[in-house]
Amino acid sequence: MAIPYISRHRERDLQQYIADATPFKPVLLLEGARQVGKTTLAERVLQQSPKRAVHVNLERDALIRSAFDDCRDFAEYEDVLRDRFDFQGDADQVLFIDEAQESRKLGEFARFMKEEWPKATVILSGSTLTRLFRPKTRYPVGRVRRFILGPFSFSEFLLAQDKKHLAGLVLSDCSRIRGQRHAQLLELFDAFLAVGGLPAVVQAYASGGDHRLVLRQIIADYEQDFIRILGEESIDIARACLRSVANFAGGVSKNTTVVPAPGNRVNERINHVFARLESWHLVLRSDQKGTSPQASHGYLPKRYLFDTGVLRELRESAVPFISSVNTLSAAARTPLGAMIENQTAIELARSGTDLSGWKRTPSGAEIDFIVKQGDTVLPVECKAALTVNRKHMRGIAGYLRLYGLRTGYLASLAPYSIATMDESRIVNLPAYLLERLGNPDACAVPVCEPAQDDP
Repeated sequence: MAIPYISRHRERDLQQYIADATPFKPVLLLEGARQVGKTTLAERVLQQSPKRAVHVNLERDALIRSAFDDCRDFAEYEDVLRDRFDFQGDADQVLFIDEAQESRKLGEFARFMKEEWPKATVILSGSTLTRLFRPKTRYPVGRVRRFILGPFSFSEFLLAQDKKHLAGLVLSDCSRIRGQRHAQLLELFDAFLAVGGLPAVVQAYASGGDHRLVLRQIIADYEQDFIRILGEESIDIARACLRSVANFAGGVSKNTTVVPAPGNRVNERINHVFARLESWHLVLRSDQKGTSPQASHGYLPKRYLFDTGVLRELRESAVPFISSVNTLSAAARTPLGAMIENQTAIELARSGTDLSGWKRTPSGAEIDFIVKQGDTVLPVECKAALTVNRKHMRGIAGYLRLYGLRTGYLASLAPYSIATMDESRIVNLPAYLLERLGNPDACAVPVCEPAQDDP
């Protein structure tokens, strides 16, 4: 049975890029972790485009991959495309090369596909596109444009369950989310944190299938990638790195949480694996800033997993399922705050901007995320509270006061509300609205008045 297609919010961005008639436009690098839906999205948009499209998958088609790698120069590469696919760079056509990183030579040709082809649209896709530009290949700065696709957002998760009305509310009118509707969205967001946003997993969940089995298979596929690319000697460290991020999400990322008391050589391997996982979009890194560049230099980063479903699957089995609504113990809810922080990182990373947090002192107050939107800086704090008060907002208020800013955000499980502290405006954003922080097309900053009295 065919799997139904779930509309993605980033379809419009890809449609606009393909339709753009600007001469010599940059090559698009469609990036994202494996199984987030890159190929499906591209195929869907290309089906709707009036332009003729050539689709090549270098993981499946070894003969074409070999033909590309045998090319001595760009002219021979053009000949291969013309002879085998009737593709011409001076025609208004689309060339979509999937798993492009499997070619040893393709990265060398990327700059020429922009410089020599006035009308063509070129999309290179893959889950490990950093491998596209081999060590001896210079990165074509200014000739490529990155397009990063992540897992489903919460509203896309709702669309997969045919809850279009609720998905629309999440993206538009927070004034209509109150009372029972707020409680319903919390329950659905609870399921979203457990299932995650990988399309195949969400679709299995929506159809009543064994979504955890699908998720475990995807994780096993990731491990095969680690073995193929990093070598069998690194698989244990790669697994340990992912599990460390899952167990310590929201906390400082230390190599000692990967391997106890690692020596210099093991430290180097851990750092190398983390760098690879970050470049493959499986791990999100958030550098911690201080009140000065000197202070920032000594702070370790935080790390998050690219999908909360993967996070929950990889957490130590001794940690039980934590419900956003039904787990009331403050101690038991602590890991839930980390999951909300992890999902906040995912939503902010969708825009492709670098993540960062802030510390006043090494052991003092901190802000989970500092979000830059144009010339505006917004502090964001994450809490697992079902109700919020001024105590929850003191850290944000202190940051706003220190830097003379006017608006900050508290991400929690409480209903939408706005509070005024020290002449600053602090918006309590229910976690099910998080995608609006990082997505300009989803009304990034809610402007509606609260549906309840200010706390």
